[in-house]
Amino acid sequence: MNRMKSTWFKISSAAVLILAASSAPAAVGTITGPFSHRNLQIFLVHGETQLEGRHYATLSEAMAKGIVQVRETGNVQQLSIVNLSKTMSVFLNAGDIVKGGRQDRTIRDDLILSSGSGVVPLDSFCVEHGRWTKRGTEDAAAFSANSKCLSSRKLKMASRYGVSQNEVWSGVAEQQQKLNSNLSRLSGKSVDTRSADSASSLQLTLENQDLAAIRKRYLDALESILDGKTDVIGFVYAINGEINSAEIYNNKNLFRASWPKRLDAAVTEAIGECDTDRAFEPLQAASLTAFFETALSGKMTERSVSKTTRVRTYAGPTTLLFETLDEDAGGLWLHKSLINKGKETVRVPLDREPYSNRPSRP
Repeated sequence: MNRMKSTWFKISSAAVLILAASSAPAAVGTITGPFSHRNLQIFLVHGETQLEGRHYATLSEAMAKGIVQVRETGNVQQLSIVNLSKTMSVFLNAGDIVKGGRQDRTIRDDLILSSGSGVVPLDSFCVEHGRWTKRGTEDAAAFSANSKCLSSRKLKMASRYGVSQNEVWSGVAEQQQKLNSNLSRLSGKSVDTRSADSASSLQLTLENQDLAAIRKRYLDALESILDGKTDVIGFVYAINGEINSAEIYNNKNLFRASWPKRLDAAVTEAIGECDTDRAFEPLQAASLTAFFETALSGKMTERSVSKTTRVRTYAGPTTLLFETLDEDAGGLWLHKSLINKGKETVRVPLDREPYSNRPSRP
């Protein structure tokens, strides 16, 4: 079932441009892979970086060390964050989940938090429906840790592009349902990943021990693929033979620090989509090149997230590209996140009167 053979692909010059800032020469040239287990294929992106001289702690690291505090504000869709370090910048990945507070949240945007930042607003979405009180022994006013991130394409698009709380809640419920079904089949017993402490919590679902046991089978095959490779700056992954997403960083240390959580999320999504035992053929170089080129061709919009962070979004019919720029580093890009939208379902009205306005039957 595993296919660990590594193949070198040369990306076309057009595709390479996606990995460089507009004012700097392209540095990326090759992809290796696939490294596969069951329905998940991973390709590694190799290249040089421009921001290696800067150190960025991950949110996981910063919260574990107590140098970053994330707190409730009373606003469901906005938290506050402060970096107490006098020397260390902190990078938050869009999709990072913070646990605790009145509801577990996911971070909407990438954010570069400078040392001694002061209190900064942090846009977020709930990934737990209904709770607005203390859970167990947790602090209702603050968040304790970041160990997980969004682990489905639908959730990532809903929170970062669709910007819809209802779609985020829908995505959580859908992933729970898929995981329950596939984990029951893969483990040979009935599995319910919804926690008795809070059935709607995505964080607690991702901590489920039955999920961890199946996830370990994937991780045992894949988590060592970086060993001996010093020039990896990102990865692309495919599920069920279809390109899903890519995560690329302009700082090798930041990529390696982010890798365990990002791989964990890709594996979790693959388990949720693993509804067949058939083998999938390795993707070809042309498909990977087309994915990068198509993402770059999307319509670009730009907005400021904070005084240190600017985000460009390239939206096309089939792809999304989010490019995060570090204003303290001359506006160079730090992170690029690419999503293959996949097959979209288009909902159209069939009657003049909206269905939601109709009286319900007794």
